[in-house]
Order: sequence, then C-alpha cells, then structure tokens
Amino acid sequence: MKPILIYAYDPLCGWCYGFHPIMEKIADRFGDDLEIEVIAGGLAIGENAQTIAEGFDYIPEASKQVETVTGVSFGEPFYLIAEEGSYVYDSEASCIAQTVINELAPKHALTFAGMMQNSLFKFGKSLNEWETFSDLFNELSIDLYEAKKLFESASIKQKTYQGFEWCRKTGASAFPTLLLKIGNDFGVMSRGYRPFDTLESHLHHLLNNIKKLSAIAKK
Repeated sequence: MKPILIYAYDPLCGWCYGFHPIMEKIADRFGDDLEIEVIAGGLAIGENAQTIAEGFDYIPEASKQVETVTGVSFGEPFYLIAEEGSYVYDSEASCIAQTVINELAPKHALTFAGMMQNSLFKFGKSLNEWETFSDLFNELSIDLYEAKKLFESASIKQKTYQGFEWCRKTGASAFPTLLLKIGNDFGVMSRGYRPFDTLESHLHHLLNNIKKLSAIAKK
C-alpha cells in the first residue's frame, strides 16, 4: 500500500488557489510513490456563509498578498466581484461538487479542484451554481446525468459534511493542510502555504524512511 497524501482545501480559499500549482508539482514529483486524495473542508458553511461585503471584505487586500507570496494572479473579473461585495461566499455547493468528482473520477480530483478555483478566482464565475460545475464536469468527460444525480443527493451532501467534521477533528480546519496517511495512521504534515522546495525535501525524506522501514520489516 502506498502512503496517501491528503490535501484538505476549500474551493473559496485564496491561499489554496495560490497553493494549487505546488500540489500539481508534488503530484508530478511523487506520483509513483504515493496516492493523493483531495478533501473539501468547508471554509464558509452555515452562519459563516455571507456576502463578501458582510463577512469577507478583506478579500481584495488578502488576494494581493497571495499574489505577492505565491506568484499566482487573480483575474480582474474576480476583483470586480470582490469589490462589489454582493457575491455570497458559501462553500457548500463547491464542496459537494468536489465530493462528486471524488466519487465518480478520483483520478481527476486534484485537477477539478484547480478548475473550480480558476473559475472563481480567474474568471469570476459563481461557485454557487450547478451550471459552473456542469461545464467543468463536461470538460473532464464526466457523465452529467450521473454527476447531477449525485450532486443533488442527500447521501453525497452527508458525505461532504462528514468530510468537514473529519477535517476539524484531524487538525485540518485551516487551509491548505496536508496530511500523510500510512496504513491506518495519519498525521498533519503541513498547514498553510509552503513553497515546493520545502515540501519536496520533507516528503523525500519521509518516503525514504518509509521505504527503509518497510525493507527492514520484510527481512
């Protein structure tokens, strides 16, 4: 069994948007040595779901900071939405969409996470509407009938909320967070944005140690 790197993120998290290129590099670098799973964490759920003006008016300034630190660019359509302020920051629909792709096509889970964030942060599209997700599912050749049936189901919503609870219990309630699972054991590897070189070095040493321990156990 390969170790599993669990990426806890939220589609509405600007720092996760900045971190996505790092995750893609990690997947390319360590794809033969570990599995990558994506879980949506529920940044703005229930009472925390508000318009940008009401609860997230810091976003334009914070987005500039993310750009400076990570090198990603937020699109002008997103800045217009953020400054206008009436867009409802609600994670539920986009987190459910992530759970749908995790179920139907887990190999596309990381790609889909990036596609959702590009939709909002580059192109200013709503992550509160099925039409946005259906376009992305279609790009990945996902059966739209099956995807919508799952998206609207009580079971997938329940599974999504179970994921939120799992994140809270495991210390992955701030995003992005990386957890490494080995067998039945797992632990937090990093919280918040980290550059690729730092994570690459950490993972390289961890995986080498795992291989050495496995070799010893087989003797």
